[in-house]
Amino acid sequence: MRELDGRVAVVTGGASGIGLGMARAFAGQGMKLVLADIESGPLAEAAAGLAADGADVLGVECDVSKAESVAELRDRALAQYGAVHVVCNNAGVAGSAAGATWEAPLDEWDWVMGVNLMGVIHGIRTFVPVMVEQAAPGHVVNTASMAGLMPGMGIYGVTKHAVVALSESMHAELNGRDLPIGVSVLCPA
Repeated sequence: MRELDGRVAVVTGGASGIGLGMARAFAGQGMKLVLADIESGPLAEAAAGLAADGADVLGVECDVSKAESVAELRDRALAQYGAVHVVCNNAGVAGSAAGATWEAPLDEWDWVMGVNLMGVIHGIRTFVPVMVEQAAPGHVVNTASMAGLMPGMGIYGVTKHAVVALSESMHAELNGRDLPIGVSVLCPA
């Protein structure tokens, strides 16, 4: 995907950190933004800051661990802009680093897996069919971590390895169908 001006980017976990950095970079290229985050206060502040800098931005509160919340995000994006060209499945949580994986309570597994892995799965299941139907160049960015490329880091590492594997599978599947949609996995350290 080479042309970004006027295109639409959806960024989850967009109220801070890497997500907000992506949104700023996209806005600098003239993209319209759908900024999603579970935290309404920081989301409103980030969206207002981007708008004050001239970005066309829609803020949407979204819990990526819930498929219906991501579907609502898609619906709001399409209602506002009519298309989606870049999807950044970036929302993530670290969880607690205390104890061994077998000692972690199930609610910790559910929370970290729900955001870090299921959030990406909900993102691709919800947005990629729209991108395929659009038949226009698009791109998916799944945020993992260096933890997805090395052993350790408990539940967090498990989820990030899964995001890397999922992204590699998507790459082969998209290329195998000769679709104009790229996929990248971001592994920050």
